[in-house]
Amino acid sequence: MSSISHVLAIDLGGSKLQVAIVDYLGNIIASEKRTLIDSNYSEESIMKEIRIAAENIIEKSQKTLHAVGISIPGPCDSENGIFLANFSTGVKNWEYAKTLSDTFSLPCFGDNDVNACAVAEKRFGNCKSNSSYIWITLSFGCGGALFLDGKLYKGRRSLAGEVGHIQVVHDSKLRCGCGIYGDMEAEFSGFAIGRKYLEKKGLTPDANFASKEVGKLARQGDNLALELLYEAGYALGRLCSIAQNLLDLEKAVLGGGVCVYEFDFLKPGIDKAIDDCCFPLSKQGFTVEKTALGYDASLLGAASLALNAINGGKN
Repeated sequence: MSSISHVLAIDLGGSKLQVAIVDYLGNIIASEKRTLIDSNYSEESIMKEIRIAAENIIEKSQKTLHAVGISIPGPCDSENGIFLANFSTGVKNWEYAKTLSDTFSLPCFGDNDVNACAVAEKRFGNCKSNSSYIWITLSFGCGGALFLDGKLYKGRRSLAGEVGHIQVVHDSKLRCGCGIYGDMEAEFSGFAIGRKYLEKKGLTPDANFASKEVGKLARQGDNLALELLYEAGYALGRLCSIAQNLLDLEKAVLGGGVCVYEFDFLKPGIDKAIDDCCFPLSKQGFTVEKTALGYDASLLGAASLALNAINGGKN
Protein backbone atom coordinates (compact mmCIF):
# COMPACT_ATOMS: atom_id res chain seq x y z
CA MET A 1 0.00 0.00 0.00
CA SER A 2 1.34 3.40 -0.95
CA SER A 3 1.96 5.83 1.88
CA ILE A 4 -0.25 8.28 -0.03
CA SER A 5 -3.53 7.04 1.41
CA HIS A 6 -6.87 8.42 2.50
CA VAL A 7 -8.93 6.77 5.22
CA LEU A 8 -12.37 7.19 6.74
CA ALA A 9 -11.92 8.17 10.40
CA ILE A 10 -14.74 7.84 12.93
CA ASP A 11 -14.58 9.41 16.39
CA LEU A 12 -17.44 7.86 18.34
CA GLY A 13 -18.33 9.71 21.54
CA GLY A 14 -20.93 9.29 24.22
CA SER A 15 -23.31 11.84 22.71
CA LYS A 16 -21.81 12.73 19.34
CA LEU A 17 -19.72 11.36 16.55
CA GLN A 18 -17.45 12.89 13.96
CA VAL A 19 -16.70 11.26 10.64
CA ALA A 20 -13.86 12.53 8.46
CA ILE A 21 -11.65 11.75 5.52
CA VAL A 22 -8.02 12.08 6.61
CA ASP A 23 -4.87 11.80 4.51
CA TYR A 24 -1.54 10.19 5.44
CA LEU A 25 -0.18 13.52 6.72
CA GLY A 26 -3.07 14.01 9.13
CA ASN A 27 -4.89 16.61 7.06
CA ILE A 28 -8.66 16.51 7.56
CA ILE A 29 -9.98 16.70 4.00
CA ALA A 30 -13.68 16.70 4.87
CA SER A 31 -15.66 16.05 8.05
CA GLU A 32 -19.15 16.02 9.48
CA LYS A 33 -20.43 15.88 13.05
CA ARG A 34 -23.62 14.12 14.08
CA THR A 35 -25.53 14.05 17.36
CA LEU A 36 -26.43 10.77 19.05
CA ILE A 37 -29.63 10.88 21.10
CA ASP A 38 -29.06 9.33 24.54
CA SER A 39 -32.45 7.61 24.62
CA ASN A 40 -31.72 5.90 21.30
CA TYR A 41 -28.00 5.14 21.60
CA SER A 42 -27.72 1.74 19.96
CA GLU A 43 -25.69 -0.08 17.33
CA GLU A 44 -28.40 0.70 14.78
CA SER A 45 -28.59 4.42 15.58
CA ILE A 46 -24.79 4.72 15.56
CA MET A 47 -24.52 3.07 12.15
CA LYS A 48 -27.34 5.20 10.75
CA GLU A 49 -25.52 8.41 11.67
CA ILE A 50 -22.16 7.08 10.47
CA ARG A 51 -23.63 6.16 7.09
CA ILE A 52 -25.27 9.57 6.63
CA ALA A 53 -22.09 11.47 7.52
CA ALA A 54 -19.83 9.19 5.48
CA GLU A 55 -21.98 9.41 2.36
CA ASN A 56 -21.97 13.20 2.58
CA ILE A 57 -18.21 13.63 2.93
CA ILE A 58 -17.28 10.89 0.44
CA GLU A 59 -19.43 12.58 -2.18
CA LYS A 60 -17.95 15.96 -1.31
CA SER A 61 -14.28 14.90 -1.33
CA GLN A 62 -14.27 12.43 -4.25
CA LYS A 63 -11.31 10.63 -2.61
CA THR A 64 -10.54 6.92 -2.90
CA LEU A 65 -10.53 5.39 0.58
CA HIS A 66 -8.28 2.53 1.68
CA ALA A 67 -9.52 1.71 5.18
CA VAL A 68 -11.77 2.70 8.07
CA GLY A 69 -10.49 3.66 11.52
CA ILE A 70 -12.65 4.15 14.60
CA SER A 71 -12.00 5.35 18.14
CA ILE A 72 -14.29 3.71 20.69
CA PRO A 73 -15.56 5.40 23.92
CA GLY A 74 -14.97 2.46 26.23
CA PRO A 75 -13.29 -0.92 26.63
CA CYS A 76 -12.88 -2.83 23.41
CA ASP A 77 -11.25 -5.95 22.02
CA SER A 78 -9.24 -4.36 19.23
CA GLU A 79 -7.86 -7.67 17.99
CA ASN A 80 -11.34 -8.97 17.20
CA GLY A 81 -13.01 -5.60 16.58
CA ILE A 82 -15.55 -5.74 19.41
CA PHE A 83 -16.84 -2.79 21.47
CA LEU A 84 -17.16 -4.57 24.82
CA ALA A 85 -19.25 -2.06 26.78
CA ASN A 86 -20.22 1.54 27.27
CA PHE A 87 -21.51 1.75 30.83
CA SER A 88 -23.43 5.00 30.33
CA THR A 89 -25.35 3.92 27.23
CA GLY A 90 -25.73 0.16 27.41
CA VAL A 91 -24.04 -0.68 24.10
CA LYS A 92 -22.37 -4.05 24.60
CA ASN A 93 -20.40 -6.53 22.48
CA TRP A 94 -20.85 -4.60 19.25
CA GLU A 95 -18.81 -6.15 16.42
CA TYR A 96 -17.83 -2.78 15.00
CA ALA A 97 -15.04 -4.01 12.72
CA LYS A 98 -17.22 -6.52 10.88
CA THR A 99 -20.15 -4.11 10.68
CA LEU A 100 -18.08 -1.24 9.29
CA SER A 101 -16.10 -3.48 6.94
CA ASP A 102 -19.33 -4.91 5.52
CA THR A 103 -20.86 -1.44 5.20
CA PHE A 104 -17.96 0.24 3.39
CA SER A 105 -16.24 -2.80 1.82
CA LEU A 106 -12.98 -1.72 3.46
CA PRO A 107 -10.78 -3.14 6.23
CA CYS A 108 -11.58 -1.61 9.64
CA PHE A 109 -9.21 -0.96 12.54
CA GLY A 110 -10.24 0.39 15.94
CA ASP A 111 -9.31 0.82 19.57
CA ASN A 112 -10.55 2.68 22.61
CA ASP A 113 -10.35 6.44 22.27
CA VAL A 114 -7.43 7.04 24.64
CA ASN A 115 -5.27 4.36 23.01
CA ALA A 116 -6.13 5.93 19.67
CA CYS A 117 -5.03 9.35 20.96
CA ALA A 118 -1.68 7.93 22.09
CA VAL A 119 -1.12 6.42 18.64
CA ALA A 120 -2.03 9.74 16.97
CA GLU A 121 0.42 11.64 19.17
CA LYS A 122 3.17 9.31 17.96
CA ARG A 123 2.24 9.66 14.29
CA PHE A 124 1.18 13.31 14.07
CA GLY A 125 1.88 15.06 17.38
CA ASN A 126 4.48 15.77 20.04
CA CYS A 127 5.78 12.21 20.42
CA LYS A 128 7.24 11.48 16.98
CA SER A 129 10.70 11.09 18.52
CA ASN A 130 9.55 9.48 21.79
CA SER A 131 9.27 5.78 22.54
CA SER A 132 7.83 5.82 26.08
CA TYR A 133 5.05 8.10 27.31
CA ILE A 134 1.62 8.16 28.90
CA TRP A 135 -1.36 9.90 27.28
CA ILE A 136 -4.02 11.05 29.76
CA THR A 137 -7.40 12.42 28.80
CA LEU A 138 -9.53 14.47 31.18
CA SER A 139 -12.94 15.41 29.87
CA PHE A 140 -16.29 14.14 31.09
CA GLY A 141 -14.34 11.03 32.02
CA CYS A 142 -10.68 10.27 32.61
CA GLY A 143 -8.50 7.62 31.04
CA GLY A 144 -4.94 6.83 30.09
CA ALA A 145 -2.90 4.98 27.51
CA LEU A 146 0.69 3.76 27.68
CA PHE A 147 3.22 3.80 24.87
CA LEU A 148 6.23 1.79 26.04
CA ASP A 149 9.42 0.98 24.13
CA GLY A 150 7.91 2.11 20.85
CA LYS A 151 4.54 0.39 20.99
CA LEU A 152 1.15 0.62 22.64
CA TYR A 153 1.03 -1.36 25.88
CA LYS A 154 -2.43 -2.72 26.70
CA GLY A 155 -1.79 -5.18 29.51
CA ARG A 156 -3.09 -8.70 30.05
CA ARG A 157 -6.74 -7.85 29.30
CA SER A 158 -6.39 -4.53 27.47
CA LEU A 159 -7.04 -2.65 30.72
CA ALA A 160 -3.66 -0.94 31.17
CA GLY A 161 -3.65 2.81 31.72
CA GLU A 162 -6.91 3.20 33.68
CA VAL A 163 -5.54 6.16 35.63
CA GLY A 164 -8.99 7.71 35.90
CA HIS A 165 -9.80 5.15 38.55
CA ILE A 166 -6.83 5.83 40.80
CA GLN A 167 -8.02 7.33 44.08
CA VAL A 168 -6.85 10.93 44.42
CA VAL A 169 -9.01 12.03 47.39
CA HIS A 170 -9.13 9.82 50.48
CA ASP A 171 -12.33 9.60 52.56
CA SER A 172 -14.28 11.07 49.64
CA LYS A 173 -18.06 10.74 49.43
CA LEU A 174 -17.97 11.05 45.63
CA ARG A 175 -18.47 7.66 44.02
CA CYS A 176 -17.45 6.97 40.44
CA GLY A 177 -19.67 4.90 38.16
CA CYS A 178 -17.04 2.15 38.46
CA GLY A 179 -17.72 1.94 42.21
CA ILE A 180 -14.53 3.59 43.53
CA TYR A 181 -14.82 6.58 45.86
CA GLY A 182 -12.62 9.61 45.26
CA ASP A 183 -11.00 8.55 42.01
CA MET A 184 -9.85 11.07 39.41
CA GLU A 185 -12.97 10.72 37.29
CA ALA A 186 -15.34 11.25 40.23
CA GLU A 187 -13.41 14.19 41.65
CA PHE A 188 -12.15 16.15 38.66
CA SER A 189 -13.97 15.26 35.45
CA GLY A 190 -15.40 18.21 33.55
CA PHE A 191 -18.80 17.69 35.18
CA ALA A 192 -17.26 17.21 38.65
CA ILE A 193 -15.32 20.48 38.47
CA GLY A 194 -18.48 22.37 37.52
CA ARG A 195 -20.54 20.66 40.21
CA LYS A 196 -17.96 21.48 42.91
CA TYR A 197 -17.97 25.14 41.93
CA LEU A 198 -21.75 25.42 42.19
CA GLU A 199 -21.84 23.52 45.50
CA LYS A 200 -19.16 25.70 47.09
CA LYS A 201 -21.00 28.82 45.92
CA GLY A 202 -24.32 27.48 47.23
CA LEU A 203 -25.84 27.67 43.76
CA THR A 204 -28.44 25.43 42.12
CA PRO A 205 -27.00 22.36 40.36
CA ASP A 206 -26.82 22.75 36.58
CA ALA A 207 -25.86 19.85 34.29
CA ASN A 208 -24.69 22.33 31.65
CA PHE A 209 -22.21 24.03 34.00
CA ALA A 210 -18.87 22.23 33.70
CA SER A 211 -15.11 22.87 33.55
CA LYS A 212 -15.41 25.13 30.49
CA GLU A 213 -17.62 27.53 32.45
CA VAL A 214 -15.24 27.34 35.42
CA GLY A 215 -12.38 28.15 33.05
CA LYS A 216 -14.20 31.25 31.82
CA LEU A 217 -14.54 32.41 35.42
CA ALA A 218 -10.87 31.68 36.07
CA ARG A 219 -9.96 33.98 33.18
CA GLN A 220 -11.93 36.70 34.95
CA GLY A 221 -9.88 36.16 38.12
CA ASP A 222 -12.49 34.21 40.10
CA ASN A 223 -10.59 32.80 43.09
CA LEU A 224 -12.74 29.69 43.56
CA ALA A 225 -12.44 28.79 39.87
CA LEU A 226 -8.66 29.21 40.04
CA GLU A 227 -8.52 27.10 43.21
CA LEU A 228 -10.55 24.23 41.73
CA LEU A 229 -8.47 24.11 38.54
CA TYR A 230 -5.29 24.15 40.62
CA GLU A 231 -6.63 21.19 42.63
CA ALA A 232 -7.50 19.35 39.42
CA GLY A 233 -4.00 20.06 38.13
CA TYR A 234 -2.44 18.77 41.33
CA ALA A 235 -4.42 15.54 41.04
CA LEU A 236 -3.30 15.17 37.42
CA GLY A 237 0.28 15.76 38.49
CA ARG A 238 -0.04 12.98 41.06
CA LEU A 239 -1.21 10.59 38.35
CA CYS A 240 1.73 11.60 36.16
CA SER A 241 4.10 11.10 39.10
CA ILE A 242 2.75 7.63 39.83
CA ALA A 243 3.22 6.65 36.19
CA GLN A 244 6.72 8.10 36.09
CA ASN A 245 7.84 6.48 39.34
CA LEU A 246 6.65 3.11 38.02
CA LEU A 247 7.72 3.30 34.37
CA ASP A 248 10.51 5.89 33.88
CA LEU A 249 8.85 7.63 30.93
CA GLU A 250 10.01 10.46 28.69
CA LYS A 251 6.84 12.51 29.01
CA ALA A 252 3.16 12.68 29.84
CA VAL A 253 0.79 14.15 27.25
CA LEU A 254 -2.54 15.57 28.41
CA GLY A 255 -5.67 15.87 26.28
CA GLY A 256 -9.44 15.94 26.50
CA GLY A 257 -11.59 19.02 26.87
CA VAL A 258 -10.46 19.97 30.39
CA CYS A 259 -6.76 19.82 29.50
CA VAL A 260 -7.05 21.30 26.01
CA TYR A 261 -8.98 24.37 27.17
CA GLU A 262 -7.76 24.88 30.74
CA PHE A 263 -4.14 23.69 30.61
CA ASP A 264 -2.67 27.05 31.67
CA PHE A 265 -4.73 26.93 34.90
CA LEU A 266 -3.91 23.26 35.52
CA LYS A 267 -0.16 23.59 34.97
CA PRO A 268 0.79 25.21 38.32
CA GLY A 269 -0.89 22.35 40.21
CA ILE A 270 0.68 19.77 37.92
CA ASP A 271 4.16 21.20 38.46
CA LYS A 272 3.70 21.31 42.25
CA ALA A 273 2.55 17.68 42.33
CA ILE A 274 5.53 16.58 40.24
CA ASP A 275 7.81 18.34 42.73
CA ASP A 276 6.01 16.78 45.70
CA CYS A 277 5.36 13.25 44.45
CA CYS A 278 7.88 12.29 41.78
CA PHE A 279 11.11 10.50 42.72
CA PRO A 280 13.85 13.14 42.24
CA LEU A 281 15.93 11.11 39.80
CA SER A 282 12.84 10.08 37.83
CA LYS A 283 11.63 13.62 37.22
CA GLN A 284 14.89 14.70 35.59
CA GLY A 285 14.10 15.17 31.91
CA PHE A 286 10.45 14.15 32.40
CA THR A 287 7.98 16.64 30.93
CA VAL A 288 4.22 17.09 31.10
CA GLU A 289 2.64 18.85 28.13
CA LYS A 290 -0.63 19.46 26.35
CA THR A 291 -1.40 17.44 23.24
CA ALA A 292 -0.41 19.04 19.95
CA LEU A 293 -3.58 17.68 18.35
CA GLY A 294 -6.14 19.69 20.28
CA TYR A 295 -9.72 18.49 20.26
CA ASP A 296 -9.09 16.40 17.12
CA ALA A 297 -6.79 13.94 18.90
CA SER A 298 -9.35 11.13 19.01
CA LEU A 299 -10.41 11.64 15.38
CA LEU A 300 -6.78 11.64 14.25
CA GLY A 301 -6.28 8.60 16.45
CA ALA A 302 -8.92 6.74 14.47
CA ALA A 303 -7.14 7.76 11.27
CA SER A 304 -3.75 6.72 12.67
CA LEU A 305 -5.00 3.24 13.55
CA ALA A 306 -6.07 2.71 9.94
CA LEU A 307 -3.06 4.38 8.32
CA ASN A 308 -0.56 2.47 10.43
CA ALA A 309 -2.25 -0.82 9.67
CA ILE A 310 -2.50 -0.44 5.90
CA ASN A 311 1.03 0.94 5.59
CA GLY A 312 2.60 -1.95 7.45
CA GLY A 313 3.04 -0.26 10.80
CA LYS A 314 1.85 -1.43 14.18
CA ASN A 315 -0.40 0.37 16.65
